[in-house]
Amino acid sequence: MTKIAEIIRFYSLDEIMDFIDKGEEYPRHHIWCYDKLKEDELQAECIDYNKNSKWNKIGQKLKVLNLQQQIEFLKRSDEFDVVFAPFVGDVFLLALLKSFGLYNKPVVAVALEAFTPYKKNYFKRLRQKMLRSIYVNGIDSLLFINEITYQHCNDYKKLKAVHQFTNTWGADLDFFDAYIKRQQEPPAQNYVYATGGTGRDYNTLFQAFKNIDYRLRITTKGDLAKHILNNKTDNIEIDDSVTPGLYSVGLIRQEYYNALAVAIPLKKSITHFPIGLTVLFEALAMSKPVISSHNKAYPFDLEKEKVGFNIDFEDVQGWEDCVNYLIENPDEAREMGERGKYLCEKKYNYKLFSNDVAKLVKRYGFTSDILTAQNAEAPTLR
Repeated sequence: MTKIAEIIRFYSLDEIMDFIDKGEEYPRHHIWCYDKLKEDELQAECIDYNKNSKWNKIGQKLKVLNLQQQIEFLKRSDEFDVVFAPFVGDVFLLALLKSFGLYNKPVVAVALEAFTPYKKNYFKRLRQKMLRSIYVNGIDSLLFINEITYQHCNDYKKLKAVHQFTNTWGADLDFFDAYIKRQQEPPAQNYVYATGGTGRDYNTLFQAFKNIDYRLRITTKGDLAKHILNNKTDNIEIDDSVTPGLYSVGLIRQEYYNALAVAIPLKKSITHFPIGLTVLFEALAMSKPVISSHNKAYPFDLEKEKVGFNIDFEDVQGWEDCVNYLIENPDEAREMGERGKYLCEKKYNYKLFSNDVAKLVKRYGFTSDILTAQNAEAPTLR
């Protein structure tokens, strides 16, 4: 049986699986295929993160994420056949060792960004080039989160055949469907909903809602709430009471359910990085139209698919126009949401994505001799 080590930062996958086994609900797109990798001919184990480890403290100073987990894995390396990392930055040390031929176990990792150098400063750009080289040459197979991200990376410098992309990443539809089926009342649809904190431009959204006679509800962390509270108007409600944990995503399903639409305002600095992607797919899983800053790293165009609207960065008027359009056209908003849900059911969902990952990891676990040649063909997922 193939033995897989999965390395992911900050939380225990085994704790989440125990939570699910007790009959609790948890969105499986946040456990990154751990459940799927424990099925069939595969045996997966999570290398747990220890925030108090001296190695992680050293790693923070060296800017090496998850140093403790990677060292723990190296100590137990003989126990495993292949490593899977949902975030490639979590296995930098392994990629570095493999780049110099100092480690030979297969490593498969998901790439959320394109690793295309964009910094203007010479030294920062040089660092980006070095990181790209380490990940591209040190990881046996990078699975880019979508074709657009893959192509952006490939356009900078042609990638080896072992690196590829998936166009199936999406939310755990069962998790959201279970909530919808339990509801006895139709959604209120009397506010626009926003959630998340990374790369968010709430200031622009707030300026738009000063001129919109409608409610805006936001769920975010307390540290971000402190910075945006001063700019809110009376029609804006901010909830920072939801503590990240096993129950947190389940709690905000109610917010998604009762919203007219979901807003994803992004900062102008977001470049070819899929910030907001989780919220996008969670919103579509709940059949909600999405209004988002135009992120070119999304796997599809919201307007071409007729599931929402793209807004230019810092475009206050654009936000006003699109929000008001959905308020004035609730039937169109509902149809957009239905199209988004159908799109996820057919193409973008966790079941399809986890099957892709299992296929790739299984191939590397069973056929390690494909790694003897740098340009070996990997199983295609395209």
